[in-house]
Amino acid sequence: MTPQLLPAPRRLRLLGGWLAGSAAPRLESGAGSPESYSLTVDRDVRIAAADEVGLLHGQRTLRQLRHQYGARLPRLRIEDAPAFPNRGYSLDISRGRVPTLASLKTLVGKLSALKVNRLQLYIEHVFDFGFDPDIGAGSDPLTARDIRELDRHCRARHVELIPCLACFGHMGKALSLPRYRGLAEVEWPARDWESATWRQRLRGATLNPRRPESRRLIRRMLDEFLPLFSSARFNMCGDETYDLGRGVNAGWVRRRGVAALYLEHLEFVRGVAREHGKQLMFWGDVMQQHPESIRRVPRDCIALDWGYERHTDFEKAGRFIRAGIETWVCPSTRGYKVVFNEVEEARANIAGYARTGRRLGASGLLVTDWGDMGHFNLPAASLHGLALGAAMGWNPDSSEGAVFDRAWSIQALGDPAGKAAALFAQAGSAGWARWPLLLQGPDADPPPPEAARLAARQAAACRRRTRRFAGLRPNGTLLSNDVEELAVAAEAMELTAQRLALGPGRARPGQKPALNRRRIVVFIRALESFFRRYARVWTKTSRPAGLKDLARAFRQAARSWREWAKKEGTP
Repeated sequence: MTPQLLPAPRRLRLLGGWLAGSAAPRLESGAGSPESYSLTVDRDVRIAAADEVGLLHGQRTLRQLRHQYGARLPRLRIEDAPAFPNRGYSLDISRGRVPTLASLKTLVGKLSALKVNRLQLYIEHVFDFGFDPDIGAGSDPLTARDIRELDRHCRARHVELIPCLACFGHMGKALSLPRYRGLAEVEWPARDWESATWRQRLRGATLNPRRPESRRLIRRMLDEFLPLFSSARFNMCGDETYDLGRGVNAGWVRRRGVAALYLEHLEFVRGVAREHGKQLMFWGDVMQQHPESIRRVPRDCIALDWGYERHTDFEKAGRFIRAGIETWVCPSTRGYKVVFNEVEEARANIAGYARTGRRLGASGLLVTDWGDMGHFNLPAASLHGLALGAAMGWNPDSSEGAVFDRAWSIQALGDPAGKAAALFAQAGSAGWARWPLLLQGPDADPPPPEAARLAARQAAACRRRTRRFAGLRPNGTLLSNDVEELAVAAEAMELTAQRLALGPGRARPGQKPALNRRRIVVFIRALESFFRRYARVWTKTSRPAGLKDLARAFRQAARSWREWAKKEGTP
C-alpha cells in the first residue's frame, strides 16, 4: 500500500520489499535547502538533512510511516523540501473566543507535527495593556506573561510566533472608550462596547491616522506589545479600513486620495516596528483597491494578500510581487458565520491560492481562521482546513481531494480505514448551516419546505458520522476535546435544521395550536440543553468571558419564542 503521508512529500520512490524491525534511524548531515531532508528505508533507516529542522521533519515523516505500517516498513526513498519557506496559521482570538494558554500550546504541537512554522494570533484588543487595562477589560485578555511563555514554547518547536495587532481598522474596542472616541475617523456608533451588536464589533472602527494623539496611542501599544516577541516580523493588520476618508479626513482625501492617507499611516507604523527590529506586514485588501499606488508601498514590507472564496482572483497577489514586495497568500478555513466550516469552499480556496502563489513567487502561505459574530464556530471543525493548508504549503502539487482526506484520516484522525474525513466533507458542503440562523426569532422568513427537509436529512447524516470518532484513539493531533467539539458542531447542525423546520413559528395549515405549542416548547428545551453542552466544551479550551455574549444571545432567542407562543394565543 502506498504511504499516506501528511504533508505529502515532493518526491517518493518505492524500492520494493519491506524492512522488518524498528531500529532508531541513523541521522546524517547533508546538503540541501533549509528544512529539506532525505529519508531512506532500505537495509536500515537513514535521515539526512542540511539543518536541525530538516532532521526533525524527516523524523516526523518516519513517525507517520510507523503509524501507518507499524514495525514493518516499506523500502523507499523520500527527497523532500517545502515549496513555501513560510507556512503559517492565523487564528482570530478577538471576536469572543480567547483560548487558554494550555490550548494555545496544544495548537502549537499540532502545527509542528504538520510542519507548519509560523503562527499569528489576530488581536484587536484582547491584550492586557499595562498603560490602559480598559482596552482589554472584560475579554479575558492575554497577558505579557502569557505571550512570553507561548513565545518560548513556539521557539522550542521551531514555530515562529509573529505579533499581530490591529493598528488602523478594526480598533472598535479602544475607540469605543470615552478617552479615545475622538481619535476615530467616524465616531463609534454604539453607546459602548458592551451594548454594540456583533455586526458593529465585527466592522470595528478606523483610527484617524492624522491626529498626533492617534500616533501616540499606537506607539504606546506597540512599545508595550512588540518586545514580548522574539520574531523579527510584525503584522499591523490594516485591513478593512471602511471609514477611512469618510469622516474627519474627507476633505484631505478629496485632495490627495485614500491611498495616500493609508500609506502615510503605514509608513508611521513601519517606523515604529523598525525601532523594535521588526519587519512590517499588512493585509493587502486596501492597497488592492488602489493598484496604481502599490508601487509606493515600501519594499521592505510584507503584503498579506487574502481572499476567501473558491472564485477569488488569486492572480491579484501578483500585483505586489511584480512591484518587488514580498508576498504571502492567505486563504481561509471558512469557519466564520457557520456552525460547521464550509470545508469544500475552503478546499478550493486553499488549493487555488497555494498553486497560484507558488507559480507567482509568493514566499508564504498563511491560512486564516476567523470567528465572526461571537466566534460560535468550534475549533475542531477547522482541523481540516488547518491540515490542508499545511499540506498545500509544503507541496502544492499534492491532492487536495480524496487522497488528502485519506492521508489525513489515517495520520491525524487516527482512523486506519481512512474514512473519518467524510464527516468534514459532508458537513462542510451543507450550504444552509449559517450562523446565527439558529438564533433567529419566530418572525424570520421561512425557508421552502423542501429546504428544511433536506437540512434535516443532511444534519442527521452528519450526526451519525460523528460516531466514528467516538471509537478513535486520541493521537496527539486528534484529541478527546476535538472529538467532543465535533459532536457538538454536528448537534448544532441538527438544531439549525430543527429551527428551519419551525419556519416562522405559526401553526401549519390544519395544525392544532396545541401541537404547534409543543413543537415550540421542544425547540426551546433543545436550544437551552444544547447551550449547556456547548458551554462545557467551550470552557475546556477557551476563557469564559466571550461565552457571556453567546449565553445572552441564546437566552434572547428562547425568550422570543416563548413570547411568540403567548402572543399567538397558543395554549
